[in-house]
Amino acid sequence: MMHLRVDLEERFKQELDELEESLQMPYVTSVERIAKTEGRTEGRTEGGALVLLKQMAKRWGMLPEDLQQQIRRLSLEQQAALGEAVLDFDTVKDVESWLAAYTHTN
Repeated sequence: MMHLRVDLEERFKQELDELEESLQMPYVTSVERIAKTEGRTEGRTEGGALVLLKQMAKRWGMLPEDLQQQIRRLSLEQQAALGEAVLDFDTVKDVESWLAAYTHTN
Protein backbone atom coordinates (compact mmCIF):
# COMPACT_ATOMS: atom_id res chain seq x y z
CA MET A 1 0.00 0.00 0.00
CA MET A 2 1.27 3.44 -0.87
CA HIS A 3 1.03 6.27 1.65
CA LEU A 4 1.26 9.90 0.65
CA ARG A 5 2.95 12.49 2.79
CA VAL A 6 0.43 14.44 4.85
CA ASP A 7 0.79 17.59 2.74
CA LEU A 8 0.31 15.64 -0.50
CA GLU A 9 -2.64 13.75 0.94
CA GLU A 10 -4.31 17.02 1.92
CA ARG A 11 -3.64 18.46 -1.53
CA PHE A 12 -5.02 15.34 -3.22
CA LYS A 13 -8.16 15.47 -1.06
CA GLN A 14 -8.66 19.14 -1.87
CA GLU A 15 -8.26 18.57 -5.61
CA LEU A 16 -10.57 15.56 -5.47
CA ASP A 17 -13.20 17.61 -3.62
CA GLU A 18 -12.94 20.32 -6.27
CA LEU A 19 -13.27 17.76 -9.06
CA GLU A 20 -16.30 16.14 -7.43
CA GLU A 21 -17.90 19.55 -6.99
CA SER A 22 -17.23 20.63 -10.59
CA LEU A 23 -18.63 17.35 -11.95
CA GLN A 24 -21.42 17.33 -9.35
CA MET A 25 -20.73 13.70 -8.55
CA PRO A 26 -18.58 11.89 -6.01
CA TYR A 27 -15.55 9.89 -7.06
CA VAL A 28 -15.90 6.27 -6.02
CA THR A 29 -13.00 3.88 -6.42
CA SER A 30 -13.53 0.44 -7.91
CA VAL A 31 -12.87 -1.09 -4.50
CA GLU A 32 -15.58 1.09 -2.94
CA ARG A 33 -18.02 0.18 -5.73
CA ILE A 34 -17.39 -3.53 -5.23
CA ALA A 35 -17.79 -3.24 -1.45
CA LYS A 36 -21.03 -1.29 -1.81
CA THR A 37 -22.44 -3.74 -4.32
CA GLU A 38 -21.58 -6.74 -2.17
CA GLY A 39 -22.93 -5.02 0.90
CA ARG A 40 -26.17 -4.17 -0.84
CA THR A 41 -26.86 -7.65 -2.10
CA GLU A 42 -25.89 -9.34 1.16
CA GLY A 43 -27.25 -6.72 3.52
CA ARG A 44 -30.50 -5.99 1.78
CA THR A 45 -31.88 -9.48 1.95
CA GLU A 46 -30.93 -9.98 5.59
CA GLY A 47 -31.85 -6.41 6.50
CA GLY A 48 -35.28 -6.70 4.92
CA ALA A 49 -35.92 -9.98 6.68
CA LEU A 50 -34.90 -8.48 10.01
CA VAL A 51 -37.30 -5.58 9.58
CA LEU A 52 -40.14 -7.95 8.73
CA LEU A 53 -39.33 -10.22 11.66
CA LYS A 54 -39.20 -7.28 14.08
CA GLN A 55 -42.54 -5.97 12.84
CA MET A 56 -44.14 -9.38 13.17
CA ALA A 57 -42.63 -9.96 16.61
CA LYS A 58 -44.02 -6.65 17.80
CA ARG A 59 -47.44 -7.64 16.54
CA TRP A 60 -47.60 -11.35 17.44
CA GLY A 61 -44.51 -12.13 19.52
CA MET A 62 -41.48 -14.04 18.30
CA LEU A 63 -42.23 -16.25 15.33
CA PRO A 64 -41.21 -19.90 15.45
CA GLU A 65 -37.66 -20.46 14.24
CA ASP A 66 -38.76 -22.36 11.13
CA LEU A 67 -40.88 -19.40 9.99
CA GLN A 68 -38.02 -17.00 10.70
CA GLN A 69 -35.72 -19.10 8.52
CA GLN A 70 -38.27 -19.23 5.69
CA ILE A 71 -38.56 -15.43 5.77
CA ARG A 72 -34.77 -15.01 5.79
CA ARG A 73 -34.54 -17.19 2.67
CA LEU A 74 -37.00 -15.06 0.69
CA SER A 75 -35.69 -12.93 -2.15
CA LEU A 76 -35.96 -9.15 -1.92
CA GLU A 77 -38.99 -9.27 -4.19
CA GLN A 78 -40.68 -11.87 -2.00
CA GLN A 79 -39.86 -9.92 1.16
CA ALA A 80 -41.44 -6.81 -0.35
CA ALA A 81 -44.57 -8.77 -1.25
CA LEU A 82 -44.75 -10.25 2.26
CA GLY A 83 -44.22 -6.80 3.77
CA GLU A 84 -47.29 -5.54 1.93
CA ALA A 85 -49.36 -8.65 2.59
CA VAL A 86 -48.61 -8.70 6.31
CA LEU A 87 -50.55 -5.45 6.70
CA ASP A 88 -53.72 -7.45 6.05
CA PHE A 89 -52.82 -10.40 8.29
CA ASP A 90 -54.49 -10.99 11.65
CA THR A 91 -52.46 -13.93 12.95
CA VAL A 92 -49.24 -15.85 12.50
CA LYS A 93 -51.33 -18.50 10.70
CA ASP A 94 -51.85 -15.94 7.92
CA VAL A 95 -48.06 -15.64 7.61
CA GLU A 96 -47.73 -19.42 7.46
CA SER A 97 -50.43 -19.67 4.79
CA TRP A 98 -48.85 -16.91 2.72
CA LEU A 99 -45.42 -18.54 2.90
CA ALA A 100 -46.86 -21.91 1.92
CA ALA A 101 -48.77 -20.47 -1.05
CA TYR A 102 -46.29 -17.86 -2.21
CA THR A 103 -43.12 -19.93 -2.05
CA HIS A 104 -44.78 -22.82 -3.90
CA THR A 105 -46.03 -20.63 -6.76
CA ASN A 106 -42.90 -18.44 -7.15
